[in-house]
Amino acid sequence: MYRIRLASPDDAAELLALQHKLDSQSSFMLLEPGERAQEPDRLRTSLQAQDSTASFDLISSDEKSGDAVGWLSVEVPPFRRARHAGYLVIGVDAAAAGRGIGHDLLAAAEREASSRGLRRLELTVMTDNLRAVGLYLRSGFQVEGLRRHAIIRDGAPVDEYYLGKLLPQQDGADESDIAEETVTGVT
Repeated sequence: MYRIRLASPDDAAELLALQHKLDSQSSFMLLEPGERAQEPDRLRTSLQAQDSTASFDLISSDEKSGDAVGWLSVEVPPFRRARHAGYLVIGVDAAAAGRGIGHDLLAAAEREASSRGLRRLELTVMTDNLRAVGLYLRSGFQVEGLRRHAIIRDGAPVDEYYLGKLLPQQDGADESDIAEETVTGVT
């Protein structure tokens, strides 16, 4: 069992530790081990700003241990022409894989993004990351393009799919209501 919620500034150190763990567990993450910030200050600042921006982070925690086992970030550009879309990054601890956490993080992100007025989520995924590609397709994302040789991994070029999903619109969503809403999920 696990719980999904908006990450808070108090989660910065634990979330950064999870991100470092994900970087070392998977060659499918963009950052290699050692490339991510070592101190949680920048992440803490980003998490503090999520109440006043459309960007947000979700964290999934094991209900028994309280440990962070999954993370999802949606970054929204501040530009008027593009601030309706959020770029998504997701990771689940290998020890917690196969429990539906990724699926539930995506569903929670869609609800939160819609409540913040976003109309679209998008992401890139390495074409050989078949487990993630399957998850995104089952979650309603569509392949919108191919980025040839987008990544150099272990010295070899790797293609990426560009995926997107249009979100249903929340009529009457009030900005003041959004800041107080929390996202939870249990399976």
